[in-house]
Amino acid sequence: MSESAAMEERYRRALRAYPAGWRARHGEEFLGVLLDVAAGEGRGKPTRPELLQLALHGTVARVNQVLPSRSRDRMAAIGAISGTALALVMMVLGEVGRWFRWNSYNLVDNPFGAFTTPAAIVFILTVAAFGARAAGRRTTAIVLQLASVAASIALTVFLGVTDPPIPVHPLVFAVFGVTGLLTLSGDPIRTPVLRKVVLIGAPVLGVFLTLTSYLQGGGAQRTFWGGPYLINDQRLAWWALELVVLAALLAAAGPKVRPWACLVLIPLTSLPLSGMFLGLGGNTAIGLIGIQPGVFYVTCSVVGVVSAWAAWKRPVLSFAGRGTTPA
Repeated sequence: MSESAAMEERYRRALRAYPAGWRARHGEEFLGVLLDVAAGEGRGKPTRPELLQLALHGTVARVNQVLPSRSRDRMAAIGAISGTALALVMMVLGEVGRWFRWNSYNLVDNPFGAFTTPAAIVFILTVAAFGARAAGRRTTAIVLQLASVAASIALTVFLGVTDPPIPVHPLVFAVFGVTGLLTLSGDPIRTPVLRKVVLIGAPVLGVFLTLTSYLQGGGAQRTFWGGPYLINDQRLAWWALELVVLAALLAAAGPKVRPWACLVLIPLTSLPLSGMFLGLGGNTAIGLIGIQPGVFYVTCSVVGVVSAWAAWKRPVLSFAGRGTTPA
């Protein structure tokens, strides 16, 4: 086999990373461009960066075929809202709570500097990424979000092999890893509608969850990190992870399956929601006075049916308004 034929064969193998439909439409033309560039540079074989780029772009093309950018943007918005809101809750109740909550950790407990645990690094990076995105610094936001995911992985390993004085459950880092990757999967503020939803929804949800979680935690910081009360780091992270996964699956659903997704996934949200707000009344003399689980089961089931009907009648999610595009 001649050198040129061998190079063409290697390019053809590299182009298999792209979907078959794309190769049928553009494969031969793109192959000709690659061969012309190589001939112009006097090369007899593809370069490694060139093959890596082809593999990367082909993988992205396959992902776009399964999950269009519109679906990935909705998933990214869910990741940004949930991650930022949970970071605010963990930061206020678990980290800086030692400065204003009773029965808090003190210097004898060897806290993490001005905060309580090393998990504060992940929380700060997540909130900083949200702030950068709100300020229009997209590249900075992506870098900070990547750092948050990397810190979640590193701290899971580090705290797992050491014996920290104040333990943090691995689920906390798992949920921030998932929300960070979801946020990076698309542009959560690409459209005006998504921008408003994310920039308003994240802080509002964070404040709401902080207040409701505080009411159920007995007011003591020591009950948050692995404490016995209804709301602690492990339970809050688990419920948040369930909600994020259900919401992401719903956002990823295409027009044909969206009615069925609404019918199944929305009622399932009643399980984490009923746990999250079970003791909403706080710790009183007569016990925890909260919202009964049946209320969430019935409400979420009704919402699921109505949403399924709406998705069946209007399969494409769009919001009317000047200058807006489908969300």
